[in-house]
Amino acid sequence: MNRYKKIIFFFIIISCSYHGLTAFTFPKANFIEYDFNFSDDERLKQVKDLLETNKTEEAIQKLYQLIAEAEKLKDTNLIIEGSLLLADVYRDNGDYKSSNKQFYKLLPLIKENNNYLQILYFKKGGNYQKEGEIDSAMVNYKNALFYSNFFNNNEDLKAKINANLAGIYYLKEDYGKAIEHSKIAANYQKILGNIEIEAGILNNLGSIYFMQGNYKEALNVFQQTFKLVGFGQEDLQKQIRRSSYINSAYAYSGLKQFQKAFEYQDKYISLDDSIKQELKYKEIAEIESKFKVASKEKEAEIEKSKRLEAEYLSYGLGFSICILLILLFVLYKMYKLNKKNYTLKIDQKRLMHQSKIEKLKSDSQTKILAATLDGRLEERKVIASVLHDNVSALLSAANLHLFASKKQLKDQVPVEINKSQKILNEASESIRDLSHRLVPSLLLKFGLSIAVQDLCEKSSNSTIEFSCDTKNITRFDQNFELKIFNIISELVNNILKHSNANNATIKLEQLEGQLQLVIFDNGKGFDLNEINDGVGLSQVKARINVLEGIIKIKSSTEGTRIYISTPIVY
Repeated sequence: MNRYKKIIFFFIIISCSYHGLTAFTFPKANFIEYDFNFSDDERLKQVKDLLETNKTEEAIQKLYQLIAEAEKLKDTNLIIEGSLLLADVYRDNGDYKSSNKQFYKLLPLIKENNNYLQILYFKKGGNYQKEGEIDSAMVNYKNALFYSNFFNNNEDLKAKINANLAGIYYLKEDYGKAIEHSKIAANYQKILGNIEIEAGILNNLGSIYFMQGNYKEALNVFQQTFKLVGFGQEDLQKQIRRSSYINSAYAYSGLKQFQKAFEYQDKYISLDDSIKQELKYKEIAEIESKFKVASKEKEAEIEKSKRLEAEYLSYGLGFSICILLILLFVLYKMYKLNKKNYTLKIDQKRLMHQSKIEKLKSDSQTKILAATLDGRLEERKVIASVLHDNVSALLSAANLHLFASKKQLKDQVPVEINKSQKILNEASESIRDLSHRLVPSLLLKFGLSIAVQDLCEKSSNSTIEFSCDTKNITRFDQNFELKIFNIISELVNNILKHSNANNATIKLEQLEGQLQLVIFDNGKGFDLNEINDGVGLSQVKARINVLEGIIKIKSSTEGTRIYISTPIVY
């Protein structure tokens, strides 16, 4: 399975979440958390109230004082609960090392308490996973699973541990273990009656079967997912159904049933447009609601103020209303225009795909798949651009309005405004991260040379070293750079998986309007007659043909050399 397909496919899977949390713990994806029920101690309640009002520093100081007092009184339960809450505060603020330090301090106190141990190891595993240390995360999740087996009534925690372990095994490419733990997690959720969560896990399970190349089993699991969520109109049900549509499209594509693949792709596009439209309407309704609240507050202030101040405020309010109405009108026009342009682009791409299928009936099925993947790549760029340039700007504008409202309200700022600003900031960060995952940011910012050097560094490990040599490489057309980078990524992935080499080199040179690429390694080589029908290499050849380039492969027991030359698109 080539690396490019893996990234595209599991981006869709990660988007399938339940209760705001994903079923797997993929890179840059949220892991499933578990909330511990603290006691009713009044001091702990005060700390929680401070946290809810974003007074984090004050809350941490009170927690340290509380723990110190509990240690003097030898109140073990209060020490444990205070330390657990302190560890959660550090984790929620991104300080995972400090969070784990609190867990290590707790171990001697709870070594005989299996209930605390299962929760502690689970949370430690989550911290390591957030830091990208998946081996440490796996060890802690296994410990959590071991201690959870001492209890018969904690299916919820067991389900979450198994779901996170499935994600860890997926990242380690141990798909058998990932499937095993996914089935266990889904079964627990079935017992608990959490239908949507079970559907989300089954959707991920089908995706793992896809990565194994077991497309029929993947489709069977996706059909189970459809049965669970049906045609429910809840947001979560729609998200799961949308994810299952596109996953099924890829599975049918893997079985070379392209008519079915396009059918499910159309279902995905239709549902995706519907969800986006609903979100846009909700955003507009929220802006109108906030505007009405702000207007009422201003009217109350005007009534209490002097006549002169009332006149100035009324002028200001009228001006604000005009600006807001103009902004809403512009936003509406932009939305309609973007929707129309997006629909036209989708229609154009469909016509292009149909035309290519008619023209290339005599060509191999791999060329059809390559053309489809190129279309998906362009859509990802469009979506990333809309997210970054439009939605992020709207969120920033809303945040500025809230900030202006706080200034006018002075010391009487409602808690809801602070919470709204926090939600807007989190939404902005999520959209920014999502747009970067859609298209490699390093490639877009610095070009092909830097991106390939970074790929060599990340691909090198204790068993193989990649080196990179680039000459006269400038910035090219963005689509061209993306296609060349995907070709290089596929060839690097083949070296890592099949060559058994310990040295590999990538050379890039711009020469007389041609981009020349040479990749060679000192591995065991392969038989060109046997490997010619491989999906990965066929896709590379298909892309080169589309770019009107040439590819030459020489392989022996002393290594493999691949030469590619293609006209540069500026």
